Amino acid sequence: MRAIVLGLAVLGATGASWIDPHATARQASRLYTDGKFGEAAAKYREALVDDPDSALLHYNAGLASYRDGEYEDALAALGAVPSSDGEPARTARAAYAAGNAQYRLGTAAEGGKPQEALQRYAEALVAYRRAMGADPSDQDAKFNHELVEKKMADLKKKLEEQKKEQEQQDQQQQQDQQQQQDQQQQQDQQQQQDQQQQQQAEQQKDGEPQPKEDEGADAKPEGGEEEQQAEQREGEAGDAVAGDEPPDKMSQREAQAILDGQRDQEVRPDEIIKRLDHGRVAEPREDW
Repeated sequence: MRAIVLGLAVLGATGASWIDPHATARQASRLYTDGKFGEAAAKYREALVDDPDSALLHYNAGLASYRDGEYEDALAALGAVPSSDGEPARTARAAYAAGNAQYRLGTAAEGGKPQEALQRYAEALVAYRRAMGADPSDQDAKFNHELVEKKMADLKKKLEEQKKEQEQQDQQQQQDQQQQQDQQQQQDQQQQQDQQQQQQAEQQKDGEPQPKEDEGADAKPEGGEEEQQAEQREGEAGDAVAGDEPPDKMSQREAQAILDGQRDQEVRPDEIIKRLDHGRVAEPREDW
């Protein structure tokens, strides 16, 4: 690829009839020819103290600063060259050099400050158009203009792709965060459901009837009231017949009645009637 062309007007002491005849300017030109661009720029600025309106000294100081890599200083010096200079060729060369300085600053900023780089490229295009306006035959200015246009287009495309990629990353990150939140919410809901089910199971377990303890071999199943009464009567009858305790003693009247029953066959009827006539009312029964 063709490199950016920088037209330099090396203003030496020989062959330049319009150079400032002062010694400082001549010394600056010798330093420039020797490749000591920083020292040359300093000497040109020193010469400008005596002739601050010299377009030639501003132009030469700008070129020296550019070759020294001090592009901001170069732009300051080249910007001081009036566009209404009586030398259209020098005006074109100054604009062309300014465009190159803006381009260099743009490439330096492209990696870390792409927006600043785009601004520098735009200013470079303006300077190249000014150079072509002053000298339409300047093919170098035209070539550099096309080159910077392509650089701007490529940088804009790159920035757009980076922006889309960043947006996609942000969107993916948001989706991942939302998914994590949803998963966490589902886990929390599942945990709550498990806890509720566990609590319900414990409550159901607490509400179940507990088995009774063994009451011994003598324990009997509960029955109805009638069954209990029948059992009680059977028990009383059993006690009366086969109980360990002797039955209550009979009264004299009951004993006499039993004896009379046994003697019915022996006693005559008239004796029975006589006994009944002389009978008495039994006294209330007393326990023995």
